[in-house]
Amino acid sequence: MSTSVNTIKWLLWLLLGVFILTYLIALNIENHFIVANTKWLSNDFVFAFVGGAFASLVIVLICEFIKYRQLKFATETTLFSNIGNLYGHFLIIRSNCKRALNSMDIVADNLIEPICDNAKVVIDYINRIDYMPFRRKNKVKELLVQFSTDKQLTIKTVLSSFIFLRIAINEDKIALLQQKKPDQVTSGCPNTKMALEKVISQTSTILAYLDKIITQIDHDLGDKFHWQNMKQVLNTYQDIYIDQTLEDYLKEDVTVF
Repeated sequence: MSTSVNTIKWLLWLLLGVFILTYLIALNIENHFIVANTKWLSNDFVFAFVGGAFASLVIVLICEFIKYRQLKFATETTLFSNIGNLYGHFLIIRSNCKRALNSMDIVADNLIEPICDNAKVVIDYINRIDYMPFRRKNKVKELLVQFSTDKQLTIKTVLSSFIFLRIAINEDKIALLQQKKPDQVTSGCPNTKMALEKVISQTSTILAYLDKIITQIDHDLGDKFHWQNMKQVLNTYQDIYIDQTLEDYLKEDVTVF
């Protein structure tokens, strides 16, 4: 996208230069400052040549601007998809932790680690998206610059810190073994409970931040994706997942569609 913007700027400067040259040649034809009427060259030929170049540049500029508009739309759609994907990752992390916290089921060691690794990959991809609108004052661009220069590092740090959930689970396992109890860690174990609560709190903050970016992008796209409705559906499924028990799942109809 930056290439398209730079091309448009270069064409504008070139168009301005050719326009000034065409104007000076037209004045020369009227006032005869320089007489170029020879056997092989004339003022009319020079004017026709430069005027033709000016008209061609106008067509090229229009085509490049249309290309820029298409590219801007495609890039914003890609941004929406990937930041929405990142939002979904954090929603899954929070849902898993809420489910573990609200039940007395055994908490798995790798409850959220695979999702955290995938989220880091998505962040790296977002950083590589070339989004450069023609206007300098662009709210989406400002949010993305803030994300790339500051927030993404903070989010990655938080994702890395979630390893302490596994450490908390292992600490509680050791404590149970020392008490000669089965090493079946649940949310009732102190370290695991506090770690789950902290993960939920941090993911909620990140989700609110990502929601702000996605809302702005969807606004710029004319509410094409209806993000607010989509977010409501996601939260509804999250609530169902958190509250669902094994008994509920086994009673469900096996028909998918």
